[in-house]
Amino acid sequence: MEATASPPPTPTDPVIEEARDYYHNLLAPVFRGRKFLHVGGLAVMLASRARGLAAFGTERPFLLAHGRGTGEMPAPEEAELAVLSAGGDGIIDHLRRSEAALRQLPETVQAAIDAWDPDRMARTLCGFMLDERGADVIAGRRRYAHRPPAWTALEDKVRIDAFWDTLGVRRAPSRIVAAECGAVQKAARELDRGMGTVWAADARSGLHGGAEGLRWVRPGDDGSEAFETLAAIADRVRVMPFLEGVPASIHGMVFPDGVAVFRPVELIVLRPDAGDRLLYAGCSNWFDPRPEDRQAMRSLARRVGDALRSSVDYRGAFTIDGVLAEEGFLPTELNARAGAGLGTLTRGLGDFPLTPLCWAAAEGEALDYRPSLLERAVLASADGQRSGGGWTVTPFELREHGTLALGRDGDDFVERKEQDEAVASLVSGSNPLGGFLSLRLTEAALPTGSPAAPEMVRALRFADRRIGSAFGPLTAARNARP
Repeated sequence: MEATASPPPTPTDPVIEEARDYYHNLLAPVFRGRKFLHVGGLAVMLASRARGLAAFGTERPFLLAHGRGTGEMPAPEEAELAVLSAGGDGIIDHLRRSEAALRQLPETVQAAIDAWDPDRMARTLCGFMLDERGADVIAGRRRYAHRPPAWTALEDKVRIDAFWDTLGVRRAPSRIVAAECGAVQKAARELDRGMGTVWAADARSGLHGGAEGLRWVRPGDDGSEAFETLAAIADRVRVMPFLEGVPASIHGMVFPDGVAVFRPVELIVLRPDAGDRLLYAGCSNWFDPRPEDRQAMRSLARRVGDALRSSVDYRGAFTIDGVLAEEGFLPTELNARAGAGLGTLTRGLGDFPLTPLCWAAAEGEALDYRPSLLERAVLASADGQRSGGGWTVTPFELREHGTLALGRDGDDFVERKEQDEAVASLVSGSNPLGGFLSLRLTEAALPTGSPAAPEMVRALRFADRRIGSAFGPLTAARNARP
């Protein structure tokens, strides 16, 4: 699920204009005349990505989606389209079922792909898979920008701490223990700093994200229920203290001759009043850490990017997630791919070809990437135009697409009939798992530099009242370094 925001203005900053023209010209010869099968997303998202490549003169694509989504569907003359039906119990389960469907396509779908590409010259484009094993070929077409095992292994939450230690990166204390209840409970007792501990599953059952493979075991809870759910999917568990502070990430891109590093992004991770789950609700570019924290995060990303290139020959986008705790930024995971926050950072770049640039770099295309130009353009855009407010998939069905204008009434959002009286809007629509909600903030919603998570709390509280959702009481993280 990608962040949504109002359409960005046409870039006017000279460095943005220079970068946009340069990368369009750089990538046009790479993609011109090529044929792509786009898989692994909602149809509206795949159509948007295909339209970006069409600007380079690619041939009419085939979109193999795991749901329709909400928005403009591709016209028949624009693309072939097939939608695989895959339900699931939560986002990660849905993605796993979708990936299983890709590995064993219905005969009618395979026949349609073969009719579209009878010479089998097309390449497959798939942004992200939880399980990359044996996925270098999909529907008989070789993957473009396929991630090798050495790259995906970095996302295993029981392995990444060793990588931080190799680089001498400061991190929170942790224990990696066998998925045995006594061992996990003992580690939790040793590491609790007063707010409980966070338990993370390994990647035995494939990668996981969006807080799906995490459990927050609160003070006074022995964690037996959390252990049962994690032991069903993992052989090993990482135990860490629960860290108070704003969850955040830092993005970068690795090229053969350098690393482009961007600015911090707030991760909106909300806390239900009870239970062991956390609610990942998108990301935002409104929040500004302390200047010294921003610099420390950017320096860390540059070190990590250099290490990724030297250790596993990495190319392309990556993100480091962590928490701005009392002692500063402490990383908790590394995603060797483009994170959701990258779209938030580049919302103001207009038709800038960032995703094709990521693909070309990961594929190893021999190009003059000019990482310093990319870095300057993204920073100019992200610092100058803030975006994101939060989004979440809902377990309850929302068939109709709609937008509600929101104004403030004390500590709550209320509906406004006139758009010019609104400081935010709540967009709702359908999703294969039920529905989705997305919060869009205007410049009047909150001061630049403030965290957006409290606004998402208000939005979901409004949704509970207005459309009958059942998120219940939620709280946002406290800024431990104001």
